Formats: sequence, C-alpha cells, structure tokens
Amino acid sequence: MREAVRLRRSNVAYSTLVTIVMMCVKEQEGIVAEETVIEVLLAANNHCTITVAVVMKYGAEIIPICKKLQEQIVNEIGMMTPFTVQQVHIIVKRIA
Repeated sequence: MREAVRLRRSNVAYSTLVTIVMMCVKEQEGIVAEETVIEVLLAANNHCTITVAVVMKYGAEIIPICKKLQEQIVNEIGMMTPFTVQQVHIIVKRIA
C-alpha cells in the first residue's frame, strides 16, 4: 500500500505544482481560469496525482481541450520538477 501525503498550501512543492498547472490552464482558451480549483496529491516516491476542476466556456470543445490539458500538465511537470505525474483528473464543473 502506497502512502499519499496531502500537501498544505504553504509547502513549496505544492505551490510549484499548482503554479505549473495554472500556467497550463491559462493557455487553454476554452477554460475560465479564474474559477479553476487544483488539488495535488503526492506519493512518497516523487509521484503525484493532479486533479483540476474547471469551468468551460460555452461552445468550447470539451474533450480535445481536456486531453490537451492533461498532456500539457504531464509534460510541464516532468520538465520543470523531479516529480512524475501518475494521473491527471480533469473535472468539468459547469459550462459558462
């Protein structure tokens, strides 16, 4: 059984990962970035799971945008940090 640690907002690793994810979210034109909620879950072996709850703009292509966002988050975190992303969950809260 793996141990998972929920990080507090004051943690540097948490802040770094959230910043990277927000950068990825802001690049997506079909997402209302201001209403995005990000959760980070770290395992003991530098693996992480990211959950992003977004509000999509009306008329945006939901599936392609979400897939692109998932790929971008994995790539950016892999390049900028020592963490390996195990999963990226994208939750569409609503359409605006």
